[in-house]
Amino acid sequence: MATLGIFAKPPRPGLVKTRLIPDIGADNAARVYRYCLEYTRGLARRSGIDYQLYLTEQSDDELFRDEGYALQQGDNLGTRMLNAITELLARDSNGGIIIGTDCLDLRIGDLQAAVQALTDHDLVLMPAVDGGYALIGCSKAEPAIFDGVIWSSDRVLEQTLANAETLHYRASLLETVRDIDTLQDLELYPELRALVASN
Repeated sequence: MATLGIFAKPPRPGLVKTRLIPDIGADNAARVYRYCLEYTRGLARRSGIDYQLYLTEQSDDELFRDEGYALQQGDNLGTRMLNAITELLARDSNGGIIIGTDCLDLRIGDLQAAVQALTDHDLVLMPAVDGGYALIGCSKAEPAIFDGVIWSSDRVLEQTLANAETLHYRASLLETVRDIDTLQDLELYPELRALVASN
């Protein structure tokens, strides 16, 4: 079975959801991030898929006291994901899957579909409406899969798929979902609106 990696940051005000800060403030942005992180980790636990949490930096937050975490390694997102996928593949799994903590549309069935896709594909992606992706999984770790990808742009998915074609990867695309990055995204989720309104 494939192994899952969750990329996250400590939910500290000013560090997370920075695009939301001008609209809802740093404290509320951190509350939104914490909610999404707890949702994502709960999803991973309920899925039955072995997973590893990868943080951007050390943290003594109570969220991380019950289970260990590894630190992301690399100077850009592509390198950090490649290193994590390489590590996950080394765990005798047939795939390494990386997700972030920005997507409340993600369901257990999506994680299971990604695991299944990697039994006969080299790459699985869950596109996001902003042109990126909420999930990437690989059955092999090739640095060229991230060559030239302009991170945080609306071409991330397009450029990753172009690299996959060059590598002759068999790619599978899951259903498109929405990441929560802006106030417009947040307002689509009643639980997040209520969370912000209560503070």
